[in-house]
Amino acid sequence: MACFETNSGVKLFYEKSGEGRPIIFVHPPLMGHVVFRYQQELSRGHQVIFYDCRGHGQSTYNKPEDVIETHVADLRELILHLKLEKPIVAGYSNGGEIALSYALAYPNDIGALILSGGYPKVSTWVLQQEYNAGIWLMKRDMKGFLSGVLAKTHKVTESDERLLYDYMLKARTEAVLELYEAGKAFDVLADLAKIKELPTLVLYGTKSNYINKYCKIFEAHLPKAQIAFIDGGTHQLPTRYHKPFNSVITEFLKGPGPGL
Repeated sequence: MACFETNSGVKLFYEKSGEGRPIIFVHPPLMGHVVFRYQQELSRGHQVIFYDCRGHGQSTYNKPEDVIETHVADLRELILHLKLEKPIVAGYSNGGEIALSYALAYPNDIGALILSGGYPKVSTWVLQQEYNAGIWLMKRDMKGFLSGVLAKTHKVTESDERLLYDYMLKARTEAVLELYEAGKAFDVLADLAKIKELPTLVLYGTKSNYINKYCKIFEAHLPKAQIAFIDGGTHQLPTRYHKPFNSVITEFLKGPGPGL
């Protein structure tokens, strides 16, 4: 991995591989870039970039004033540092909040938006309770417990579970808590019209009912977005359902949309 220092003094660690159109992936709280290990396959036809958000993995941390805005600024600086021209920005779960916010902030400097299990607002009861659980656990310094749960639910192999668990332990508890608190309050529903022309792909698993209900919101506000369902898939598409997940992304990026 390589690193660079942002204007705020945070060192962001990242890795990149492959050639072609750049795709940069944004992970959820706690997990770090390793949750995208199976998206390395996409480097056969694209340049893929994975990074650790501030306070996660190998990246350093200082306290942000505005959590989502600061993470967007970090992402912007990384993109400029790497001189990426109209990158595709892909966010998984809560990482989609950062990706979506980036698209809204820089609609003319992004080639496409990809959201896995995405939502513009936390409005369903089950998702609210997931955020409440994350906040409750982080406030009680139970990072190890949550790391174990997430590692087990995301694993494909036993080595996946160990890798994910060990990497999640590197995250700073306060950085994870901030993302859960800010994520629960996240609401950009009224702003979606600003990116209605942006090529957008939103993926859901057919067995992730508490998340895939958000497809109706995206269909209403982003009528040109492509909504894809992975048959039999749960929320953990990038790992447990990586083959159809990567395939859908590859086909989407062959499309005729502007910037693609």
